Amino acid sequence: MTHANPPARHGRLCLAIGLVSASLSIPQILPAQDTDWRTVRQEQTWLAFAYDQPLSSKWSTLGDVQWRRTSGLSDPQQFMVRTTALYRVAPGFRVGVGLNYVASAPYGELPAARPTRDRQVFYLAQLNHRQGSTDFMHRFRFENRWLADVSTDENGDKELVNERFGRRARYLVRMMRPIPALEFRGLPVLGLIQNDLFVGLGGNERGVSVDQNRLAFGPAIQWNRTKRLDVLWMQQWVAVPRARANENNRTLWVVLNHTGLPR
Repeated sequence: MTHANPPARHGRLCLAIGLVSASLSIPQILPAQDTDWRTVRQEQTWLAFAYDQPLSSKWSTLGDVQWRRTSGLSDPQQFMVRTTALYRVAPGFRVGVGLNYVASAPYGELPAARPTRDRQVFYLAQLNHRQGSTDFMHRFRFENRWLADVSTDENGDKELVNERFGRRARYLVRMMRPIPALEFRGLPVLGLIQNDLFVGLGGNERGVSVDQNRLAFGPAIQWNRTKRLDVLWMQQWVAVPRARANENNRTLWVVLNHTGLPR
């Protein structure tokens, strides 16, 4: 069995870490142009189930369900259901199309005026590769979004109002590798770090702009060949133009993953 030479392996690792650092720093710089913007810091808990299940040698389905709360688990934030149909173009390279539904409640120190609904059709490209003992994943997603507010009348009836359309691009980079000398049930515990960058593409007063960033890291515990539990600490930055403010949210993110077969 041969291994990539160490300089190449370390170079790629440094490149990926650089991408994480750069994408994290961009949103922190942009709001500084508006010196009167304030920053609020909030606590969140996100619970999720994610799956990646092959349907044939070429097709698979990818998706997740997430339950998001603030103030520990006491206050609602979001509920999300997402699914994607993926086609395997080549080993480690898949493309697909998916649907996403997000129900958001007013929350925290910068609450929206009403609950919102975000219905999406998105396109996805995902690359997975292995360098030595490190697994890399790059995910590119382009989202078409139909957003609306939920209005409740005096009789308690609900309707969607203020409907609008938006587009957004996202880039996620993730690295996982075994933590030396750390095992669970005879399987290595993995260290995971990832960064997810959000860029709004017009349709709002800011035009094309970085409007959210999520940096997460923590242990990924293999239960067996197909199940993995990620226990992550996430720093989420969100721009809130209507309040001329930034959210810096400290988040505990627990994800139960099911992966059918190697990608």
